[in-house]
Amino acid sequence: MTKQLNPALILSLGLIALGATTGCISTTETTYTDVERARISFATDKAGRVFYEALARAPEGRGRTEKRTEVNLILVEVDHRTVAGPNKLFNEAVAICDTDKDGVITEIEAEIFSSSWPHRSHRDD
Repeated sequence: MTKQLNPALILSLGLIALGATTGCISTTETTYTDVERARISFATDKAGRVFYEALARAPEGRGRTEKRTEVNLILVEVDHRTVAGPNKLFNEAVAICDTDKDGVITEIEAEIFSSSWPHRSHRDD
């Protein structure tokens, strides 16, 4: 008399053996990107100083964007991050401060910008 093995038992043992012998493929990639810095000049040294002092008051991480894409399959994991550089914040500040868009920040524009920055923005990230 021959004894047959239960098919469920064979399948379970096969899955356990497969799980014990396989590994997970994982990859992580981070890409740092930055836009070109806006070209701007200052009418006076004071205008430049006031602008940069206001810009320095921006909260840590403001203007910084991070995009993350994560793919998880049974045995494969892919993680990709894209981080924007600091010029994005600078360009946003220039766009707000240079109200007449002539490429020159005056003392008056810098003072107005300084009194409202970082509360006002084209877009909150």
